[in-house]
Amino acid sequence: MTALLLCLAFYAIGTFPTGYLVGRLHGVTIWQHGSGSIGATNVSRVVGKKAGIFTLIGDLLKGFLPIVILDPLGFVPQNIGCLSLFLVLGHCLSIPPLLKGGKGVATALGIYLALSPLLALFAVITFAIVMAAFRIVSLASILAAVCAPVFTMICYSQFYSPYTPWLMAISAIVIYRHRSNLQRLILGEEPKFSFKKT
Repeated sequence: MTALLLCLAFYAIGTFPTGYLVGRLHGVTIWQHGSGSIGATNVSRVVGKKAGIFTLIGDLLKGFLPIVILDPLGFVPQNIGCLSLFLVLGHCLSIPPLLKGGKGVATALGIYLALSPLLALFAVITFAIVMAAFRIVSLASILAAVCAPVFTMICYSQFYSPYTPWLMAISAIVIYRHRSNLQRLILGEEPKFSFKKT
């Protein structure tokens, strides 16, 4: 029962709609504009750069703070990994139609940072390299998510760490949430990123 309540609590934390609230402060219902996502990329495109940055920070902290709080409480890696997954599930697959989810990239990055700053650094470097080369956020996000479980081998100096299956599940969710972007990438129709409002 305690495990179930913890999973539900972390799912609820993940549903906190940072992008929606930032959008409402600017008089915009964000899921009615752009891609419909409440993530930082869509907020940046629809509302502006500063709003996108606030959304990014909020969603990152939503992944970072709960995991940091767990660490001194003696939770084993398997428990932390499972609760991390529920954070991302809450962010990406919020209860419709009450809340609209994002794509999980910033929340996942916050989790990476809490688990290992080196893991977060590798993910950011991967994202930055792909963005510099193609200026396509979805492509950079997908490749960073794909590589994250691999980076655990370096960060934990072992082929298979206790976090690996959970990070693989998080990566799968992030990729699933980008399925429409993948279709546009295949067709060559995915837009390049710009801070210009749409």
